[in-house]
This record gives sequence, structure tokens and C-alpha cells, in this order.
Amino acid sequence: VKTQNSCPTFDLTEKSTMNHLRTTTTNLAQSHLRQRPPSSQTSLTSTLTRSKSTGTRGSRGHGWLKKYRDGLGGRHLQGRWHYRDVEELKAINEEVFGMNQLLIAKGDSEKVPTEAYLDLSVAGEEPRRVVIELAAAALPKTTENFRLLCQEKPGASSENGEEVVPFVGYASTNVYKIEKTVGLCLGDVVTNNGSGGRCHPALGTPTSPYSFRDEGHFISHTQPGIVSMMSPGVHRNDSRFLITTTDAPQLDGRFVAFGRVKDDGMDVVFDIFNGVFTKRGRPTVEIKVTGCGVL
Repeated sequence: VKTQNSCPTFDLTEKSTMNHLRTTTTNLAQSHLRQRPPSSQTSLTSTLTRSKSTGTRGSRGHGWLKKYRDGLGGRHLQGRWHYRDVEELKAINEEVFGMNQLLIAKGDSEKVPTEAYLDLSVAGEEPRRVVIELAAAALPKTTENFRLLCQEKPGASSENGEEVVPFVGYASTNVYKIEKTVGLCLGDVVTNNGSGGRCHPALGTPTSPYSFRDEGHFISHTQPGIVSMMSPGVHRNDSRFLITTTDAPQLDGRFVAFGRVKDDGMDVVFDIFNGVFTKRGRPTVEIKVTGCGVL
């Protein structure tokens, strides 16, 4: 229908239909708003949901965030292993160290010593002794490397094939790092700052003169005082090692533990761990191994 000035008009039937749809949509939206809870209840509900959120499943899968927040951990997550029985692992550790009695019964304890010591001096003070029990029967190669490095004298040289190679053992090396979640790190006989290390030449091979293979992960890092190799990779053990000051399950299956600190030696370790100020893990005073050997 057109008026006299030829302006377009709308069909009354179509117009009424559009108004009806608009009214219906508005009524539905208002009814939906009336059914929502008050703002305070909504805020509380959302807060509770966020505190126990399971997160996105994604590539990690199966509610990894909820497991992490509950302290259950997992193979690829930070946190504790929820099925890790510490008491059972401690009992296994005792059995591994108990194998040294076989050496004593055979009379081989003098040929294969089962104890070594480190004399640690902090900032030039009087050195204090740390005695370490070695699992010599279960891990003969790893403990032999540690014993030989303890017996090596500063400035000595060792024969490696046809040439004489100057070599330095643990004597005069430093504790180069203190990790708050692990313990004391020491044993770098090359650079003395943790960036290098090498095994004793007696254990080196032509294909691997500076490291040797992992011998076995028989001992777990379940308590303070566990002495463990600190290798940069699989089958790359050199001279660097650590002494734990806490339960460290993240090291199980990665580093080869081969000994434990005996008796009063842990007092020395904890005094250094708690009493020395560090900057990004580096001690601000010199912590030197003034003497070492076997017992």
C-alpha cells in the first residue's frame, strides 16, 4: 500500500507478529533472571567451585590439577607419590646396607672398606668430621669411585693408559651449592663450582673416560643423610655427589644413592645447611673439604 507521496508502509500483520516475538523473548529473559540465585549466593558458589576446581583435562588428562592440589602428585607432576610407602622403602634401605655384613663375615671388610669420612671446615674454622657408611656390597663400583676419590691426595697423578694424568680428589674441594629442597652439593674435582666433574681414572673406560654407568637404584632418598651421586644424565656418574637433608622422592630413580651419614655427622650437615647464608643457593662463605679418607 502506498500513500500519495509514494512512501513505503509496512504490513500490519507482519508488524504485529514482530511485536509478539519481541514481547515473548523479553518475558523469557525476565523469567530466567528471576530464577537465578542472589548475587551473594552466586559468589559463594563460584568461590567454592574455584577452590576445588579440577582444571582442564587437556593433554595432562584425568584431573591432574585436582590431584596436584590434593598432594597426590603423579609421574609427570610435582608433589609426592601418593602410593609411596616410606616405611617400606626405609626397610629396604636397611637390607641393602645390611649386605655389608657379608663382607665382614668373609673377612673382606679390610680389602673393601665400608666407611669413609669428610672433614668440613666453614669459613676457615676448625674442621668437623662427617662419617659415611657405604653400601659396598650392593654397589661396589659406585662406592669404589667414592673411596678412591677420598684417598686421592692433592697434586697426585694417576696413570691412564700410557700417559700420566694429573688428578685431584675430594680433598680441598668445596661445598658449592646448598639446595633447600635437597641438601648439600659437593664433589666437583674439576672446576669446583658444580659445572664439571670426572670419575676416578681407575673406573674410566676408553669410550667413557670421565664417567661410568648407573649401577642400580637400590637405595631410596627417604630420609636426611642419604649420600647420592649427582649425575647430569643417565649413565653419566662422575665425582659430584650430594647429602640430603630431607626426604627427596624426586631423586628416586634418577640419582644413584650409595651411602648414608652416620650418627653425629648429621649435626655437622644440619649446622651447615641451617647456619650458612646462601645467595641463589651459593654459599656466601667457603665450605672446604680439608681432609678425607676411608676408615
